[in-house]
Amino acid sequence: MRFGPGFGWLCLILGGIPALSAARPPDPAFYPLMQRLVADGHDSAFVAELFQDERTQFIPRLVELNLRPREVKATYDGFLTSRQVAEGRRFLKEHRADLEAALQGTGVPPEYAVALLKIESDLGRRPGNNPIFTSFATITLLADSLHWVAQYDTSGGRDLERMQQRAQRRSRWAYKEMNLFLEVCRKEGWHPLEVNGSWAGAFGWAQFLPSSHLRCARDGDGDGRVDPFSLKDAAASLSHYLKEAGWKQSRASRKRALMQYNPSEAYAECILEYARRLQQSAGADDDPPEAIEAAG
Repeated sequence: MRFGPGFGWLCLILGGIPALSAARPPDPAFYPLMQRLVADGHDSAFVAELFQDERTQFIPRLVELNLRPREVKATYDGFLTSRQVAEGRRFLKEHRADLEAALQGTGVPPEYAVALLKIESDLGRRPGNNPIFTSFATITLLADSLHWVAQYDTSGGRDLERMQQRAQRRSRWAYKEMNLFLEVCRKEGWHPLEVNGSWAGAFGWAQFLPSSHLRCARDGDGDGRVDPFSLKDAAASLSHYLKEAGWKQSRASRKRALMQYNPSEAYAECILEYARRLQQSAGADDDPPEAIEAAG
């Protein structure tokens, strides 16, 4: 029987760990990534534990999600229907006191926090169910075209060289965020395989990436820890992010800050409009006169 080049290294790091010796073997595709993590200072036993876990698997659909060309236009007008805005109003009425306490000193009104949370995670109901660590691990592997070139359709005029360049960029980005995610987990006391979020690695009500969490996450309820899946902490964190991004009283400054959160004009305009509608009386007409569309 022949073994891949990573087998000897795997035996080496598992040699002194009897508790892990009978565990599920890692996907060989991850061996170079495991070696890289250990070389960069991560504990070899912990790395082995992560990749032996059955939850750590290559996710093929992330290839298309990360390498497909961006849509020319994005629309968020579905968030501006009467029903969607009414949900935001009810949420704001129920949680206004908590929001105002969490947002204090940031200059971000509660209507804007609700608008952002509505679009990012449907007010905390849909924060994503993708395993964050596995998502970053999969995207990191895109640096090697062997993991995606066979399944990626280049017959429709897509430039393979451009895809390779994008794959390299996404891989570098994912490896950086994965390392920061492991740092977040150590800091917050989380297990890396127990945190779920979006396919792009964002998590919590406010959908922070690990880099944003380390920089802007705040304890909004005073319990001494940061829980991105709680309203108060999410509101305190997103408002700190926006304040750091230049949030002021003017509409222009708010739009610029929102576009740092998500570089989409349609996204920023939708949040501004949603917040405006929250400030209207309950009997106002909430249906948008037209779709808000812009370059995404």
